[in-house]
Amino acid sequence: MLSRVLLFSSVVATVASVPMLAQQQKEAPKATVAKPQSNKQKKANEAKLRKELETPYKKWLNEEVVWIITPEERTAFGRLETDDERQQFIEQFWLRRDPTPDTQENEFKEEHYRRIAYANERYASGIPGWKTDRGMVYVIFGSPSNIERHPFDTDAKPYEIWTYYQLDREFVFVDATGFGDYRLQTP
Repeated sequence: MLSRVLLFSSVVATVASVPMLAQQQKEAPKATVAKPQSNKQKKANEAKLRKELETPYKKWLNEEVVWIITPEERTAFGRLETDDERQQFIEQFWLRRDPTPDTQENEFKEEHYRRIAYANERYASGIPGWKTDRGMVYVIFGSPSNIERHPFDTDAKPYEIWTYYQLDREFVFVDATGFGDYRLQTP
C-alpha cells in the first residue's frame, strides 16, 4: 500500500512541480508540459513523502488508529500532501465517530484511547499491548462479556475464550510458548 501511495504522490509531485518551458510562456496559451522524472527524482520525491509521514501522523495512522481506520480512509489519508490536510482529516475522522457531536467531548475517541492504554497495561508481552492479538480484539470490541481462562489444563496449552454476547462472537487465544504470548486461534 505504501508503494501505491508513494507512486501516486510521485505522479502528483511531478505534475505539480514541473515548470513551463520558457518558449511556451512567451506563446499565447499557457500550457504545462510535464517532462518525465528521472529515477533519482522519483526516489527523492518518495523519500520526501516517507519523511513527511515519519511524523506524529505516521504514529497516528500506524499505531493509534490502525485497528479502526477503514481501508478507504487509509488510502485517502495517504493521498494528503500537507500537514494541514492531515490535521483536518484527523479531526473529521473523529467527528464521524462521535456519538454525540453536539457536545464538547468525543466519547468514542476517549474510549478508544482508554482501550489502548488498558491493552498496553494488561496485554504487553515483549511488545506493546495494543499490538498483541488480545490487545487488538480489546481495542476493537472493548471488554468481553465473559473471559474463560484455562492457564493450567494438563492436556492443553494455556488458553482464554473471550465471549461478546452482544455481538454473538467468541475469540480463542492460545499461549503456545507458555510465556504469556496469547495468539488468536479462532475468531
